[in-house]
Amino acid sequence: MSTSSSFDFIVVGGGIVGAATAYKLSLKFPKKSIAIIEKEKELASHQTGRNSGVIHSGIYYDQKTRPQKAALCVEGNRLLYEFCRRHDVPALKTGKLIVATRAEEDQILDLYLERAMENRVPGVRKISGREVGDLEPNVRAKMALLVPSAGIVEPFSLVYRLHTLAHQAGVRFIVGTEITGVDRDDNCVGLSLRYPDGATGKIRARVAINAAGVDADLIARRLNPKSPYELDPVRGESYKFYSHKREELKTGGKNVYPTPESVRTPHGEHFTVGIHLTPSFEDLTYPPTLGSTITVGPRLVPVTNRNAWHGDFSPAGVFAERTQSFFPGLREEDLIQHQAGLQARLKGHPDFVIQADPLYPQFINLLGIDSPGLTASISIARRVAELVDDICPSA
Repeated sequence: MSTSSSFDFIVVGGGIVGAATAYKLSLKFPKKSIAIIEKEKELASHQTGRNSGVIHSGIYYDQKTRPQKAALCVEGNRLLYEFCRRHDVPALKTGKLIVATRAEEDQILDLYLERAMENRVPGVRKISGREVGDLEPNVRAKMALLVPSAGIVEPFSLVYRLHTLAHQAGVRFIVGTEITGVDRDDNCVGLSLRYPDGATGKIRARVAINAAGVDADLIARRLNPKSPYELDPVRGESYKFYSHKREELKTGGKNVYPTPESVRTPHGEHFTVGIHLTPSFEDLTYPPTLGSTITVGPRLVPVTNRNAWHGDFSPAGVFAERTQSFFPGLREEDLIQHQAGLQARLKGHPDFVIQADPLYPQFINLLGIDSPGLTASISIARRVAELVDDICPSA
C-alpha cells in the first residue's frame, strides 16, 4: 500500500460494529472510498468472535443512565432480524425467560416489566411458574418475565456476511495493521500505521470512525489526550453442556436468565443479568435449527489488563452453583470450558458513547460498545452514517 493513501471514510476496527458501519456507509455514500483498518490478521477475533450470540430485547437498560443502549438495542433488535432474514444469516427469535425462584424477586421482575414498557419492548408479560414449566420443563421458577423478541444469532456468520457485502460494495480491508498515531492533517484525519511487514506509513480520511472495541479509548486519546473515557475491562467466561446427555438437561430452546441482582463495584451499584443459559444452532444452514449445545455464562470478572481474555477459567462448580436455583439438573461434571472474552466497558460511563470528538469533529468515537453491542450493531451503524452526513453534508 502507498504510504500516502487517502479515503473518504476510514473505519478503525473490523468487528461487528466496524463491519456494520462500513457497510452502512457504503450504502449511504456509494461513490465514496471507504476502508476498514483492523489490528489483528483475522477479523472478529475479539469481542465479536467471543460473543454468546444473544439478540437482546432492550429490557435491561434504563432511560436515565443508559438511554443510548435502551434506544439502539430496541431498534437494533428489529433491524438485526430484518438483516438476517434478507441475507440468510442464522438467527432465531427464541424468546427469553427471566425467572424468579424466590417470592421477593417478584418486585424486581415488576421493575423490569415497567422498564420494558418504557423502552417499548414488544410483548413482554409476566407468567406463572406453571407456564414456565410448560415452556421449559426442567426450569424451576415461581414466576418469570416472558420476552418474545429475544433470540440468538451466529456471530461469525453475521460479521462475515457484513464483510462480504462491504467488500462487494468496494470497501477496502487493511488487516494486521496497527494504528500508531492519529492527528489532524489539513482538513482530514491522519492515521499513522505499522503494516504486517513492519513498514510504516500514513493514510488520510475526510472522516474517521473509531470502532476499535477494547482499544477504542486508546485510539481516542491518540488524537485528543484530554478524552475523558477509559476502559474498565471485564472478562466474561462461559462453559457449555450438551442437553441430549440426560433428561434433566433437556431444554425448550429459550434463553433462560435469572432475576437480575444488585452488584456493587468501585464505580457504583448496578444490576447484573447473571449467569444464564443460551441455546445454539445445530448447523449454519438456513433456515437454522437449534442443536443440543447450551452455553452457560458469562461470569463477569473485573480485570486490569487488555489481554485478560487469555488465562485460566473460574471453576466449573461456580457456574453449576449459580444455576442450581433455576436449573437444578445441571451438575459440575456436565460442564466443559467454552470461551472467554473481554468487554469494552468504560469507567463511570454505563452507556454507549457515540460522538464526534469535541476538538476534532471529523473523528467519530464509538466507546463503551459492550453488551448489547452486537444486537445494536446495525442501529449504531445507522447512527454513525447520520453523524457522517452532518459532518460532511456534501458527501
